[in-house]
Amino acid sequence: MIGDRFSKLRAHACTLASGGFLSVAVLSMLPVPAHANDANLAFGFKLRLSEKAAAKLKSAHETITVWASFYGEPTREGEKHTDELGMVDLGKESFELPGQPGVVHITGKNAGGMKLKWVKGQPSVNVNLYTSRKSSGENLIECDLIDGEVKKVQAKPITVNCFLIGEHLESKSFP
Repeated sequence: MIGDRFSKLRAHACTLASGGFLSVAVLSMLPVPAHANDANLAFGFKLRLSEKAAAKLKSAHETITVWASFYGEPTREGEKHTDELGMVDLGKESFELPGQPGVVHITGKNAGGMKLKWVKGQPSVNVNLYTSRKSSGENLIECDLIDGEVKKVQAKPITVNCFLIGEHLESKSFP
C-alpha cells in the first residue's frame, strides 16, 4: 500500500501545484530510513513557495533554514530534566536548504535515545522554516508550522507552504 502511494506521488511529481504555488520534480519520495536510535523520529515533507517568495529568494540568493526541535511531556523521572516550557528536550536538528521548493528530510538522528525514557507517550516535534539571513537581517518568509506527535507527522503527507511576509496568505499548522 505504501509503495503504491509513493509510486503515484512520483508519477505526479512534475505537475505544477494549483493555487499560485510552484512545485519541483521530485526524484524520490520514498520514506526516510530509520536510524539506530530507540525510536524512528525521521520524516519528510514537501516544501512549496509562493511565486513571489520563490522569485525573491532566487533574486536575493537566499537560503531557507529548517529548525526541528523534538520534545515530550515528562514522566515523573523526567520532571528533573525539563526545559523552561516544562518539556523534555529530546534534541534538535537544523540545516540550510536552497531557496527553492523541494522535499525536506528530517533525520531525527540527533534526537531521542536514552532521553525517551523521560517522556510519557509519544515524542513530538516542532519544525520552523525561515530565511537564513544571507541577504537581509530580517526573515523574509512566513511558513506553515509543523508541531505535534512525530507519529502523526509521519502518518500522512504534509506540504508546508511558504510565502513572503506581507503577502497576506494564511498559514496552517500540522498535523
